[in-house]
Amino acid sequence: MAPVIGIVACSNYDFYEYAIEKHGGRVEKLYISDKVDLMELDGLLLPGGGDIAPERYDEDQYHKTKNVNRAKDNFEISLFNEAIEKNMPILCVCRGIQIMNIVMCGSLYQDIEDLYPQPTCQHDGNPDDWHEIAIEPDSKLMEIVDKSTDEVNSAHHQAIKVIGEGLVVTAHSKEDGIIEAMEYPAANQFVIGVQYHPERMGENQECPYPDGEFLEHAKRLFEAFINAAMERREKKC
Repeated sequence: MAPVIGIVACSNYDFYEYAIEKHGGRVEKLYISDKVDLMELDGLLLPGGGDIAPERYDEDQYHKTKNVNRAKDNFEISLFNEAIEKNMPILCVCRGIQIMNIVMCGSLYQDIEDLYPQPTCQHDGNPDDWHEIAIEPDSKLMEIVDKSTDEVNSAHHQAIKVIGEGLVVTAHSKEDGIIEAMEYPAANQFVIGVQYHPERMGENQECPYPDGEFLEHAKRLFEAFINAAMERREKKC
């Protein structure tokens, strides 16, 4: 039986659901009103979404910080912590990597355009904005995608600032150095966060939802996540 991946409800939920099902997983939609039993899941996906409340990393709210939902912050932080405790595979996308970083006592640039210390390439916009990333050797991400550089998409106006404790940067934007991927090696499990959007990385740089194919980078990333979830499921059985 296919592994069950819990995905937190979000505005583009169908994109994530399609990606998981396309690569062999089953999906359970998680709402902030739910009492989630992680023992019923085999993997956790934290998707993109609004900004995280800046008091979570001891900052005042900048005027461009938007769409804050503190109940969702609490829900996702709790899910991430419990998934780590249960050695569950976790894939964190966009807002998800920022949740990952904050749980580990890191912080964020609340607005790249205003607060990042150097000029940047296009990050805040639609997922048609693509740029090149450098992937660190000997990282899990390198092992998965088998590339040292690749093109990815962007749709975020915030980014990792102070790196969380125990996290390792495994990819960054080649043009401006913005962190694009991190891992948590101490967990001894699949815990990967990406700032880009693999669920929208389709052929011809178009979103594959609802019936398209994924670029090789995204395909390999989702397959590795599903395989890790399947391994955990088999161990439970």
